[in-house]
Amino acid sequence: MGKAAAALAAGELTEPDGRQQIAALVRLADLGAAAWQAGGEVRWTGALTVADVLAASDAQTERENEIERTRLAMMRHYAEHDGCRRSFLLSYFGQDYPGPCGNCDNDREHPQPPAAGVPADVPFAVGARVVSERWGEGTVQRYDGDQVTVLFDEHGYRELYLPVVAERGLLRPAGAHECGPPHPRRAARDR
Repeated sequence: MGKAAAALAAGELTEPDGRQQIAALVRLADLGAAAWQAGGEVRWTGALTVADVLAASDAQTERENEIERTRLAMMRHYAEHDGCRRSFLLSYFGQDYPGPCGNCDNDREHPQPPAAGVPADVPFAVGARVVSERWGEGTVQRYDGDQVTVLFDEHGYRELYLPVVAERGLLRPAGAHECGPPHPRRAARDR
């Protein structure tokens, strides 16, 4: 991507050819450093320096890698999960399904009475938007015992220990205004 950025910044008109160059140009456009023209050429916008573009691209790549790592961890949790797999999978996609379904391998091996749903004393509804000082905005995905799983927009999935979340005020509803300075401790058990 550095070559593409340097060429564009030097005023060289670039037409995409090859997958790697196209990927580099798309990243530059996504960062606002380049713009696609009507004829298919790409021009430098001048909004960022080449060094700033490279730093922004590295930061974006790190965020993307972090999200991918958390997705992989969630799939590992699914494979190791001893509860209702349907409940786990639907909550992964943002639907609240308390389970058990009675059809998955775990439910057939260890039959359970139907769950009453998410306990009434949870701090946020499944699907609610929340904010963390550390990870930014996210969506509550599921509750599993004393754990809450939140999909943060910029940092992927995080499983947080509910007693610590409550004790330290680690999450608040999105759009809620801060009352006073942030809490000095930002610890949560992150698996």
